[in-house]
Amino acid sequence: MKSTRRGRASSALRAAIALPLAGTLLLSACAGGDDEGDGDGPIKVGVVAALTGIAAPYGVQSLNSFKLAVDDINEAGGIDGRDLEVVALDNRSKPEEVPALMRRLVGEDVNIILGASSTPLTVTGAQAADQLKVPLLVPMEAGDVIIGEGRSHVFKLAPSVLADQGWSAQGVRAVMKGSQDAGDPIKTAFLINASTGAFPEAGQAWTGTLEKEFPDVELIDTITFDEASTSDFGPLVAKAKAANPDLLIFGGNPQSAFQFYPALQDSGWQPKATLGSLGGNTNAQFISSVGAEAADGDVAGNYWTAELKPGDDAKQTPQGFVEDYKEAYDGQSPDGVGAYYYSAAAVVAEALRNADDVDDKESLTKALRDVDISGINGDDNGLYIVSHGVDFDEQGFNAAAVGLVTQIQDGKYVPVFPDDVANAKIIYPKR
Repeated sequence: MKSTRRGRASSALRAAIALPLAGTLLLSACAGGDDEGDGDGPIKVGVVAALTGIAAPYGVQSLNSFKLAVDDINEAGGIDGRDLEVVALDNRSKPEEVPALMRRLVGEDVNIILGASSTPLTVTGAQAADQLKVPLLVPMEAGDVIIGEGRSHVFKLAPSVLADQGWSAQGVRAVMKGSQDAGDPIKTAFLINASTGAFPEAGQAWTGTLEKEFPDVELIDTITFDEASTSDFGPLVAKAKAANPDLLIFGGNPQSAFQFYPALQDSGWQPKATLGSLGGNTNAQFISSVGAEAADGDVAGNYWTAELKPGDDAKQTPQGFVEDYKEAYDGQSPDGVGAYYYSAAAVVAEALRNADDVDDKESLTKALRDVDISGINGDDNGLYIVSHGVDFDEQGFNAAAVGLVTQIQDGKYVPVFPDDVANAKIIYPKR
């Protein structure tokens, strides 16, 4: 909540959250913890996050944001007078370490867990959650493979990458609508996509939506690349430039996007539209890293933006979250990764408030499945700040999740699709 609190964790503790740590972090605003586990002390909530390794840019922001929301919930009275206490473990960006960390949390009387910072990390976490029969809330980790054919104890808050209303499909619809509204419909497209993580699924959704809904658009070529071994994006840009498509689709994490877009700028060629989905071009550091000119006009299926309009019952706003995060973490800016983890705390609070027994894993699993949030700020605390609601289906997917699409306009991620959350129209072609 917009910086009305001063009882927030100390600067030393905030620094500890962001440090590379392996082991338990007890991050609590509680006055006393001697009563833990007896129904009167703090309620432990586990977070398995990548605080070190390749996924650390996601994991550190995730934990920081979740902790901010827990502070807000505790300052509002907690859950029936009980504070929440965060118990966090570093998975070191290694999928094989996640199951053991989850077992450790369960052994420390943690009955609900969030994580685990990326799709590969969370896949092993989801398998462990079903085996341990502990509810795992997956706030922003994108791949559908996390749920697969369905999970008994895993709940995916963000849209499904492969879903009809997911980020990739929505991005295609948004940019096609923008070109049609401009009287210059896109006729050709070119896809450059990372070969790992959620990007293969994103590629399926991009190409599938084009083929099904826009069959007149020619997909000239699809190129995949290995992020671990690709450092020079000039050759990939050259291939796209030679094809000269109207629409260039790029999928890659920050380490790739931060190099690809400058390479595109340096090529002296620009397509009429560029499109991405999550990953690097929605990262909080993207615009400053690639430069305003290279970033301007880029369209993306996006987790979130601070430009979203808050709900009528807001106790926290998207812009307020950004300001609170910057105040707490030395001026750093969060992005949609953090917004989903902040909102996930609101989902956890709803489940805890409605559970028959907050100290029982099966009771919490049922309560989490029954969470119903209508949209932004639709939770009891008014802290849920993403653009869609919550309604988990029997498989564990969020049936209310709809992908948000933004365009970078004048240095801001402006919501442009779907219409019910749009603040502006897509600028097409790119300026």
